Amino acid sequence: MKKWLVPALAALLVTGAGGVLVYSRLAEPPPAPPAAAPAAADTVEVRKTDLSTSVTVSGTIGYGQPVTFTGRRAGTLTWLPAPGTVIGAGKKLYTVDAKPVPLLLGSTPLYRKLDVTVTPGPDVRELLTNLRAFGYRVDAKGDKFTPDTEAALKRWQKANGMDETGFLDVGDAVVLPSAVRIDALKAQPGASAAAELFGYTGVGKSVTAQIDPAQLDVAAAKPGAKVTLVLPGGAQTTGVVTTLAPAPQGQGTETGTPKQIATITIDDQNAAASMDSGQVQVKLPGQSRTGVLAVPVTALLALGEGGYAVQVAERGGTRLVAVRTGMFAGDLVEVSGTGLTEGLRVVRAS
Repeated sequence: MKKWLVPALAALLVTGAGGVLVYSRLAEPPPAPPAAAPAAADTVEVRKTDLSTSVTVSGTIGYGQPVTFTGRRAGTLTWLPAPGTVIGAGKKLYTVDAKPVPLLLGSTPLYRKLDVTVTPGPDVRELLTNLRAFGYRVDAKGDKFTPDTEAALKRWQKANGMDETGFLDVGDAVVLPSAVRIDALKAQPGASAAAELFGYTGVGKSVTAQIDPAQLDVAAAKPGAKVTLVLPGGAQTTGVVTTLAPAPQGQGTETGTPKQIATITIDDQNAAASMDSGQVQVKLPGQSRTGVLAVPVTALLALGEGGYAVQVAERGGTRLVAVRTGMFAGDLVEVSGTGLTEGLRVVRAS
């Protein structure tokens, strides 16, 4: 063999071996990534709190359910205020035979003739209160109609275009608890004044909501109940239920169960000053519980044998604690059970 051939063959073998070595390394699978650490459990504290439920119904903002006014003064109706007009104390509510019938404020209707012969009573006291509010000096105290009352009444009648009689007969004035807003007319000038004349409401904005006794306890909307109102646009305010009455005949009987109409006075009238109509969400109060242990509903685990448990997180692991559920309120649930205390951390589903 020629001497130059030996080194060449050796070089070739080295190169070949190197090629095999490189190929073998390239063919090996990549090393497996390190195992990911388990995600930390999402835990939350068992806490002592107050829970309450509510029921939401739809309502309408406006001036409340109108009340029909029936005139009691005989004669011809000669003027009525336009719908939307607000009538305050001492102002004319309508006119009969071209003479004004004014509004007085009080809770006792004018049911008898008030003059110097009348016995003392709450209706006399209210007349004196109104005359003083109009700026007339009345020396009489309590609820007696005196000659001094007669003189003051004549001066007021003259100033308001009424006959200066010094007495008030039934129908000469109208006594209502507050100023009113005319809702809709039911008569026209020229008709008899002793008839239904108009519907009226209060002057403040209110919300009316239909309550279905078949769906919720009407006691939640009893007069005096505080409610939360979500106004058009999302702003929230509060209100108080002032009346709860049967729905007008023919309304709210779709399901066969007579409905109730709740009228709610808005606490902050400025919150609804720019709204004459629109849908409102009314949140009526429901049940309440104070000082109970509660966890998010997502922390409950349904047990195969029935009932529920929570997974208590402890150092080094978790353990199941059987619980009894109470009130559900929003995303929280009342829980109780052996070994369950305030401050324990429980796992909740993500």
